[in-house]
Amino acid sequence: MLVRITLAEKENRTNLEWHLKQISRAVNLDKFMLMEYLGPVVDGCRAAFKVSIERARDIHKLPESEFEKHMNATEHSFRDLTICFKATDADELLSIVFNNGVTSIHDECVEPDVVVSGTMNHLTDIMNIDSRISPTDVIGVSVQITGVESADVVEALGFLCFPSLLKMARSGVDPSSLLSEDADSIIIAAASNLVTQMVRKWVDAQLEQH
Repeated sequence: MLVRITLAEKENRTNLEWHLKQISRAVNLDKFMLMEYLGPVVDGCRAAFKVSIERARDIHKLPESEFEKHMNATEHSFRDLTICFKATDADELLSIVFNNGVTSIHDECVEPDVVVSGTMNHLTDIMNIDSRISPTDVIGVSVQITGVESADVVEALGFLCFPSLLKMARSGVDPSSLLSEDADSIIIAAASNLVTQMVRKWVDAQLEQH
């Protein structure tokens, strides 16, 4: 059977790939050091999962000694990871691959660690730097995250925060200015807040299923 693809569908597909490529370039360049801010937050959340999924939800309540113990046993995030984006309303697969910390975009998903699924519009929105939606609004609602290892899912959740943080950084203080330290503090706080919210929503969803 011949399936006709509308112009709108083609544009949506092009947009998702285009946005992923923009994000990939920004991650590799890391002009605003966002990955340096995201990494430790995600590392901490992944370390908490070494205890239990229930404790991961309340990571901020872990004793410092226990937290440090699990942090030291956790490899750095965003080194080797494959995140697949799967459109539920189109035969479309795209992936972003972290290889030794460097990202690349592919039009296929080969043994992904995590799958991010949703309609093409929702996937495009969540990766659009100029989107008005927050990733916390759509996770578990219109966009689903699945993976075998909880630690990998946490990395993907952290990565989905990147477009929002990049938008904030681009609209904020120039990192070379005298006020950059204040801007850094704001972005660090935003990264911590976004990631922990994302993890809590995902953990709550997992607990409801059990």
